[in-house]
Amino acid sequence: MSADFNSLQIDAMLALLADALAACAAQDFDSVTRLAAQQESELAILMHQLQPISTTIPEETRAKLRQLVEQRELLQQQIADWIAQMRDEMQTVSQNSRLLKTYSL
Repeated sequence: MSADFNSLQIDAMLALLADALAACAAQDFDSVTRLAAQQESELAILMHQLQPISTTIPEETRAKLRQLVEQRELLQQQIADWIAQMRDEMQTVSQNSRLLKTYSL
């Protein structure tokens, strides 16, 4: 497997992650779900491909891999933050519902 191919593959994955981050910022659940699953699948394949040649990966490719991991972690954090926000909103709705039931005439 050539380093150029890996580099192009990593660039494509970085673009995919950028799309996933944008979808997360827009709170587009369907797109986030699809893009996150796709990038995880592609990352697993890439890591499997790189494992046998890990000691010979050029520094430029290693830098792109670090960037890929950083972007992946950022996406995971944004998804976690979004989930926490939704959980807080659901708790508020539940509390409001209980208050309405309690104090309705």
